[in-house]
Amino acid sequence: MKEVFQTLPHKELQDAHNMVLIDTCFFIHTFEHQKDHLLRELAERFDVGMTTFNAEEFLFKEHVVDERVREYARKFLKTHPITLITIDVHPGNRESEKRFVNNIDPDLLCEVPDASDAVLMAVAIKTDSTILTKDKHHLFTVKLENYIHKYNLEVYKEYHDVLSQAQDL
Repeated sequence: MKEVFQTLPHKELQDAHNMVLIDTCFFIHTFEHQKDHLLRELAERFDVGMTTFNAEEFLFKEHVVDERVREYARKFLKTHPITLITIDVHPGNRESEKRFVNNIDPDLLCEVPDASDAVLMAVAIKTDSTILTKDKHHLFTVKLENYIHKYNLEVYKEYHDVLSQAQDL
């Protein structure tokens, strides 16, 4: 799977704008529940991506993800590549995660206490992007929704929420 991620198109953080960012748990959920057709539809309407941080998280969790899910994800990415946003922070290094987040928004860790979850939100802030996540504990909260309102950002937990946004445009 690592080689598949390496072949995906990459963008540097400063070159990424107005994307739909997929959280690791959402990415896994997509293939566990065979919703890849919705990811394909989303990618037809938006610039969809993951951070290299989230790709590394997936690779770290890969051994606990069902082989069928890994195969669905592999096949999907080979035929429908999404963009990887290159960032210089890696899962498991709490201090670098905190530094990365603090460089983008020093107050964000007060709203998202888990630095690894805050990394994706910091990228969304920096790139003016929407997030798709299943992380109800840290990223899909009313407190965070109120906080990110100042950035005019959205965090969704379902494909149809973002797809209906496309119809409103």
